[in-house]
Amino acid sequence: MRHDLVLASLLAGIGVAVLPGVLAFYLAAGPSVWLATGAAVAALGLAVAYTADEREDGADGANGDTDGADGDADGSAPPRVNCPECGARGVADGSRCEYCGAAFAE
Repeated sequence: MRHDLVLASLLAGIGVAVLPGVLAFYLAAGPSVWLATGAAVAALGLAVAYTADEREDGADGANGDTDGADGDADGSAPPRVNCPECGARGVADGSRCEYCGAAFAE
């Protein structure tokens, strides 16, 4: 079972159930609530962006360190690529994806 599809379906169902109420609230509330909500979302987005790591794969980008979640402290982790079929991260020198079994292009 693909858990990402189950989660997407669940979120879509919740969205369809909740969206009419949210739209009715914002239409009744008026432009001042729209602006306040937009400012709050923008502030939250900026806070998350500035506190998150620069790269998800463990390299900090500033000095080239690769001692993140996938690597060792000495930076000797093998390079990783995305699978062309499922998009999972895998070792670049592997011949097949460890998740879906698709062959990597040579």
